[in-house]
Amino acid sequence: MEDSFILTREQILFYRKNGYLVVPHVLTCEQCDKMNQIFEQYAKDHGDKEFKGIMNLDREDHRIRDLLRYYKIVLILDALQDGEVVGLQSMFLFKKGGTDYAPQAWNPHQDNAYPRAPHGMYLTGNIPFADQDRENGCMYIYPGSHMESLLPADFFKSFHEEPGKNPGHDVSRSLPLDYPRVDLPMKKGSVLILHGNVVHGSYPNRSQRDRPMLLIPFGTKGITQQPNFIPGKTAKREEFSLRPLSYKL
Repeated sequence: MEDSFILTREQILFYRKNGYLVVPHVLTCEQCDKMNQIFEQYAKDHGDKEFKGIMNLDREDHRIRDLLRYYKIVLILDALQDGEVVGLQSMFLFKKGGTDYAPQAWNPHQDNAYPRAPHGMYLTGNIPFADQDRENGCMYIYPGSHMESLLPADFFKSFHEEPGKNPGHDVSRSLPLDYPRVDLPMKKGSVLILHGNVVHGSYPNRSQRDRPMLLIPFGTKGITQQPNFIPGKTAKREEFSLRPLSYKL
């Protein structure tokens, strides 16, 4: 049977039409548990009792950098993006059930509102380390909205915001009404690739289950040299090669 991470023509066309693609079974449950444990232990070691989130741990821990270079993920990116893809940063969100940050729900936003790269150069990978559904805060998306330029947005703090505050530069008032909203439940170990301009958000976690997920911004090589690119004071986006590929996690 053909490996699920080797994309078909239909999957590539789906991404181009809709601005997102979910590829199942990229990581095993064991690999997800191992990676999730790394982030959990890091939070505990640094006294993060609220499990707010962790930025750029891959720059300290080679195991996370190996995940960003995992050959299955890179092959997916190569199939979807024109030009060589580079890594930019990583961000991990715990969204642990029963914590102050569990009700956090991202406003409908475009990821590219942060780096402001040329259209099509910026994309993000999202890896759920547990099953996601609406009850525990899965994402939703507006298919086709990636064809839009950056939309006018109401700006909100989007990392380490206060409990009860929803992050994400909100485009609710400027998003054209003809884009339907689609819920995006995902299985543990799948990978979601998002075009940088596709509008998406997430629901609050009303359950007692966790919704851990790793977010990985990627870009076409040379993205940080674009005249309007914003590295970010907190994100500190910087290019790093995804080669050599990692074959073990």
